[in-house]
Amino acid sequence: MTSTLPRRLSPLALLAVLVGACASPPEAPVATASTPPLVFEQFFPGRTVGQGVFTNSWTGSQRRFDVVIEGAWDGRTLTLVEDFAYADGEKDRKTWKLERTAPGTYTGMREDVVGQARAWTEGKVVRLEYSVSLGGWTVDFSDVLALNPDGSLINKATVGKWGIRVGRVELELRRAPGS
Repeated sequence: MTSTLPRRLSPLALLAVLVGACASPPEAPVATASTPPLVFEQFFPGRTVGQGVFTNSWTGSQRRFDVVIEGAWDGRTLTLVEDFAYADGEKDRKTWKLERTAPGTYTGMREDVVGQARAWTEGKVVRLEYSVSLGGWTVDFSDVLALNPDGSLINKATVGKWGIRVGRVELELRRAPGS
């Protein structure tokens, strides 16, 4: 991930950019009575498909992707094998192992995660926080995942470095037919 700033930026303009791009977590969607709560081990077993986009906060450029997730729940650990296909032709596979430590609380690992991820239920949403090694940098992800009344899942994430937002991800997932 690369970001470039204009060569000539006044200190006041730079401060405005930095303050406006703080890496605060995404807001949780407003839950209604018809919004079901998200329970990882109920939603993810089987096949899930989705489309998403990463938006660079500095340049506004976007990178679109499709993902297929094969999920398995063994009563304690949720394994998610994610196969990404990016619009530029790149393909990638990541595997999450999320262990339930208490109802609605998980810790987890993935190949590129630095340290341990943590996830927890907050009302009807699940929050997920982790750090990832990307191109020699470690960036922080803060995700909010929520079910829509139609059963699809929306995942909004901010990506930050040193408390400054460098990007955001929006992903919509649906259970694959027959899953």
